[in-house]
Amino acid sequence: MIGNMFASARYARVLRLLDLERKLILNGPLAGLRALVEQREAAIADILSNETDLPEAFLVALKARAERNSRLLLASLAGVKAGAAQVEAAQTAAGQLRTYSEAGEPVEVNAPRTTRDRRA
Repeated sequence: MIGNMFASARYARVLRLLDLERKLILNGPLAGLRALVEQREAAIADILSNETDLPEAFLVALKARAERNSRLLLASLAGVKAGAAQVEAAQTAAGQLRTYSEAGEPVEVNAPRTTRDRRA
């Protein structure tokens, strides 16, 4: 009976840590993610060191939450990559002007380099 309560508390802790990871992935800052992952991994290692037969309900919940967090991380990574590509495109476009000649051919005109006046 008491062993079941401790096991249930361990299961709940792992699931709670996965829920905290979700909140952190969605709301940031992602710098705190490493500590949560380490806590979760330690909690799972603790469960596995003490038990060999885990309840099906726990495994299903664990898998669902882990897959959810994985999808969120992949989506975040895709968003960061898309943002970086847009920044790069904007930086490239900022230094160029595309116009057309009298014949209708595209012409790339590079912006002149500008410097700031520095007065003593």
